[in-house]
Amino acid sequence: MAEGLTNRGIAKRLVVTEGAVEKHVQRIFSKLDLHTDGDEHRRVAVVLTFLRSS
Repeated sequence: MAEGLTNRGIAKRLVVTEGAVEKHVQRIFSKLDLHTDGDEHRRVAVVLTFLRSS
C-alpha cells in the first residue's frame, strides 16, 4: 500500500487473490477507524499512521 500499489498489484506481488487483499485492507481501515465519509484519503492515512508509529 505504501508503494502506491492497487489491490490488484498487491495481490500479484503477494500471490494471493485480489479479494483477500480487499478483506485485509478493509480490516485495516476498520481498526484505524477510517470511514469512507471522511475528507482524507484512507490509503494515505494508513501509510502515515504506520510511518508515525515506527
